[in-house]
Amino acid sequence: MNIYEIYTSYQSSLIAFAFSLCRQTEMAEDLVQQAYLKALENDELFKQLHPMQIKGWFYTTIKRGFIDGYRKQKRLVYLDEDYDMADGYQIEDHLLSMDLMKDLPEDLQTLVRLRYLEGYNSQEIGKMLDLNPSTVRSKLKKALDQMKAYYRESPF
Repeated sequence: MNIYEIYTSYQSSLIAFAFSLCRQTEMAEDLVQQAYLKALENDELFKQLHPMQIKGWFYTTIKRGFIDGYRKQKRLVYLDEDYDMADGYQIEDHLLSMDLMKDLPEDLQTLVRLRYLEGYNSQEIGKMLDLNPSTVRSKLKKALDQMKAYYRESPF
């Protein structure tokens, strides 16, 4: 059985799985298509795998694609200093504004940038900075609380 045959036989279950992650039909179809394209790039690998291993590879690749897309979306944060609250923006839309970050201590700014702009999780940040992941999460909460307080005190 080649990749195309495996893909077509599992396509509906792969789309259903992708849909369970993102809850959007078009995005689910895109995730499955991206996984199939990656499979075509790795054709030699698949010649050595059992069809069930290939199916597992598709599920894993779809899940990773979803997570990568989610992280990229989370990084798209408003960094514009000229925002107008009359437009109905939420506090969370502006938490990463440079105005709100500038008063944070440097270590908290670093954590916020790594987590929310670069998309690293608390374990990855902990390894980079030699911190316990729970300490990273605690410091991030402290930073976000400070940023919310700055926001509430600001004259926007």
